[in-house]
Amino acid sequence: MADRATGLRRPEEFRDIYHRVYREAPYHEDAAAADGFAEQLVAHAALPGFSVTSVPATPAVPGDGALGGFAYGVRREEGWWHPRAAAPAPGWLRRPVFYVYELAVVAELRGRGHGRELLDLLLADRPEPYAVLASSNKAPARELYRRWGWQKAGELTGPPDGVDLLALRLKPRP
Repeated sequence: MADRATGLRRPEEFRDIYHRVYREAPYHEDAAAADGFAEQLVAHAALPGFSVTSVPATPAVPGDGALGGFAYGVRREEGWWHPRAAAPAPGWLRRPVFYVYELAVVAELRGRGHGRELLDLLLADRPEPYAVLASSNKAPARELYRRWGWQKAGELTGPPDGVDLLALRLKPRP
């Protein structure tokens, strides 16, 4: 069962999970990229609107301490758009959004619904009308996002190439 928090404990564990997941194809990121992720995570954890969800490495034993996956994001105020976006945000996204920076689940826990559980819990009760994330066209999770209702809202300039910004409506329009 996933857990949600507004603070960050043991950032080194998140770094290790990130490295295990993103050294795989299609990403092939190295240890230096994982170190950069850890620095970014700590900086994001200090921002207002930060939220993180995690699943234990042994889901049948919650609280065993070991991490098996996580998702995190930060509220972004009206006018924010990804700095590497190829074009300005569509008009319907020019409002506060919740930006999902990462979703990572170790290989041995995939296919059990943990990714969906992590995202659902992360996005539950968010006050923002939309969530946004970036996804590689080559990522296995890309098809999952499509099935879960995420829609293309933009593209990032590379490298890496082939990364889209996807959006999901969280709240109905007033």
